[in-house]
Amino acid sequence: MAPPPPPAQLTVSCPASVETSSLGGVPVPVTYAAATASGGTGAVSVACTPAAGSPFPSGATTVTCTASDSAGRQTSCTFGVTVATIPLRLQKTRFLAFGDSLTEGKLKPFGATLTFDAGPHSYPSTLRRLLTERYAGQSVTVENEGWSGERATESFRRYLDAIAEHRPEVMLLMHGVNDLGSDDDNKILSTARAIDELTAIARDRGLAVFLATLPPLGPGGKSGDFCPECVAPLNDRIRSIAPARGAVLVDVFAAWGSRSGLMGPDGIHPTEVGYEAIAVAFLEAIQRTLEAPPGVRAR
Repeated sequence: MAPPPPPAQLTVSCPASVETSSLGGVPVPVTYAAATASGGTGAVSVACTPAAGSPFPSGATTVTCTASDSAGRQTSCTFGVTVATIPLRLQKTRFLAFGDSLTEGKLKPFGATLTFDAGPHSYPSTLRRLLTERYAGQSVTVENEGWSGERATESFRRYLDAIAEHRPEVMLLMHGVNDLGSDDDNKILSTARAIDELTAIARDRGLAVFLATLPPLGPGGKSGDFCPECVAPLNDRIRSIAPARGAVLVDVFAAWGSRSGLMGPDGIHPTEVGYEAIAVAFLEAIQRTLEAPPGVRAR
């Protein structure tokens, strides 16, 4: 009797290489055609790594597909998946942050008797870093025109000078906490009117405006002098001003929420973590509003 013919050689054939793109270079799920096997003994299975539908990083990735039969034989093939990065772009890149010491970036460390400049930890500095990281390849500027102790109702001259000096495309406006420490019986109304006028001035000059609510004033040595209970009604007015003036609302108060560790011991000036939370709130609003969709030209 003639011996049985040997089993057909086990082979596997990979699909064609795949090319796709990712906005901003984040990993994206990639699907591809199945690899096909032939020959072998008994049942044959094929598995590919990384699997179809898995997130693939930006750049070139080699996919290996391995066929196995019931006799324990294996064979493999490979193909490539290339994910090209589409850079994220901003449609406006010149920002001016205007306000009081919360914009300037003052810190009152626990146990300290003095208030210090936050330097690179101020929200405008942190925001510039975040924007530069996200929109690599663009030149993004965030000028800091915070002025410690200033009231919104007394800031118009400086505001106009800052706009003329920096010629921004975007105004980041968070102001009014010092007004809440005034003796004005109508301080909520007068502060809201000042913020409304500051917003209108920037909009009349063609600037995009990101208008922020104030963070809650926390318990501390000075917050009691600044009417903590006035923050919520003032913020309600700010939430109305933003859409009425065509500004983008940045709800810092809502982003603050009930998180701990964001407010310094004086109850007015945020901690470094608090300033970062403010910067992130602005960043998220900027992403939603100024990030150019794919195919739109931006500087």
